[in-house]
Amino acid sequence: MSFVLKMAWRDSRKNRGRLLLFVSAIVAGIAALTAVRSFSENLKKDIDREAKSLLGADLLIEGNQPLQDSIFQQIVAVPGTQSARVFNLVSMVYFPKTEDTRLAMVRATEPGYPYFGKWKTDPPDAWQGYQDGKNALVEHGLMLQFGVQLGDTIRIGTQAFPVTGDLLSRPGRAGIGSAIAPVVVVPFQWLDSTGLVQRGSRIWYQYYFKIPDEAAMTGLVASLEKPLKAANLDWETVASNKESIGNAFGNVSTFLNLAGFIALLLGSIGVAGAVHLYIRDKLPTVAILRCLGASGRKAFYVYLTQVMGIAFLGSLAGAALGSLLQKALPWIGKDLLPIMDVSTDISWVVAGQSVMLGLVISVLFALLPLSGILLTSPLRTLRASFDETPANAHRGLRWSVYTVIVLAVAGFTWWLTGSWKETLGFLAGLVVAFAVLWAAASALIFCCAVISHAIGRMCCDRG
Repeated sequence: MSFVLKMAWRDSRKNRGRLLLFVSAIVAGIAALTAVRSFSENLKKDIDREAKSLLGADLLIEGNQPLQDSIFQQIVAVPGTQSARVFNLVSMVYFPKTEDTRLAMVRATEPGYPYFGKWKTDPPDAWQGYQDGKNALVEHGLMLQFGVQLGDTIRIGTQAFPVTGDLLSRPGRAGIGSAIAPVVVVPFQWLDSTGLVQRGSRIWYQYYFKIPDEAAMTGLVASLEKPLKAANLDWETVASNKESIGNAFGNVSTFLNLAGFIALLLGSIGVAGAVHLYIRDKLPTVAILRCLGASGRKAFYVYLTQVMGIAFLGSLAGAALGSLLQKALPWIGKDLLPIMDVSTDISWVVAGQSVMLGLVISVLFALLPLSGILLTSPLRTLRASFDETPANAHRGLRWSVYTVIVLAVAGFTWWLTGSWKETLGFLAGLVVAFAVLWAAASALIFCCAVISHAIGRMCCDRG
């Protein structure tokens, strides 16, 4: 072992610049994978922690028709239960200051909502005091679009509402939603006076309940399942809301993880190409080592140690870069996230896993060019073109390496997705992609050969 380490270090002295090429090939892939997985881990923890804030209550019942009074009374009969209604309807909002109109989502809320979580408004306490009179909270994008200032009035239906707060954000609503359907929040008691609630009005009814007794709520939801389905109403609890949001962002996370893994695989192909060129120049040195008594396996270990060392350094650099990049992802995706402040803690577990993954994948893809060392004969020192190894030996070794690579990629893909169906689909996509790359490379080589041959004939004819 001491000979392998010393030889690997001494041999790398004149080639460290070329060996650093391996690093650049894997840094980008490891950085992408680390950033995405760290961001996903932090987002998952934040969703678990903010589950009640995202829903705003312990139980939400909603639908396009009102909740039956019998069901409502059964719920509020649970000791300590509080309720708040929120009616949502789309209406034109008129801005007297600029004489403009805009289609907006009007939300009429009863006092108490939301029971959990805080809204972000300007001034900060506006969301807590707008129920005290005929006031309105207007989403920030809408205020910017029409130049609305605090104290201005907006008209909803037949009523004018002074704007007492700039609604900057609220849990559970992604920022991009303000561009699609900007929200205006008004007190529930003034909804009827607007004249918007009429026969045929399309209203989305929401009933928020705060139920302190968790056991009683679980039993209540189980008993109401059939009546709510019969009434064509949906319901959400903290657990179900957390699961649905987690599944939605879990699918996005899986996609991004696979995208980062593809970047790593492409980097590993670059590693294989760089190692191939590097080892081709080192075969005479290997032949000399064989003449001095070193076995093919020991010579193989020398250059495998070099590749492992460089792959480890590249993976470390990629993990460090990815840990820094993930701090910018919440800002980049802020308009798509249901949580206002996503944590950006460095996940040492994810960083460590990424380093190991980068090391293993890089070494696996470098095995194919490295395996040529095992078949190098000492006679290469006399005849560089000598090759005493039968073609089937190359073929058998090559297919063995291919098999190990495919199994390793399949295992890592399953580890990232947790589904064999998705793993097989991903592998099929990789096969098609690599087939296209191989065809493109073959076509390029053929074109270069034809052009070179044509140029050679032209030179000969002129000569």
